[in-house]
Amino acid sequence: MIRGLLVCLIMTCAAIARAQDCYYYWVHQCIEVVDASQRQLQQYVLISPAVNYLQTQGQQCSDAVSERQQVISAELLARFNQAASEISACQIPVSELPARVYDKPHQATWHYNRSRKASQQKTVIPLEGLPIL
Repeated sequence: MIRGLLVCLIMTCAAIARAQDCYYYWVHQCIEVVDASQRQLQQYVLISPAVNYLQTQGQQCSDAVSERQQVISAELLARFNQAASEISACQIPVSELPARVYDKPHQATWHYNRSRKASQQKTVIPLEGLPIL
């Protein structure tokens, strides 16, 4: 019985110390009301050019991304605000830009591709040259 408890304890410690794969991207949207009486909207989506990868050591993905994003926050906000200033629907400057964080690559890819899907009422603007964590 003690042997079983030791094995469980060792496996738990190893799992905690193990590196975790994280996937993240940034996205911000602005909505313009084209015709309120007919509920016509135009959506503008500013988004990272791709899903980014980050490997953490013993931290939750959301905590690790938030911590590392603080260092590049000013540069990141400047890039998003520069792009947003060229869109009439984005009148309020971006003051906070939390990353969309996932611990499974297929979840990150599915959500990212869904955000990037353009339509007649949705314009997608990928932002090149964003800093990486």
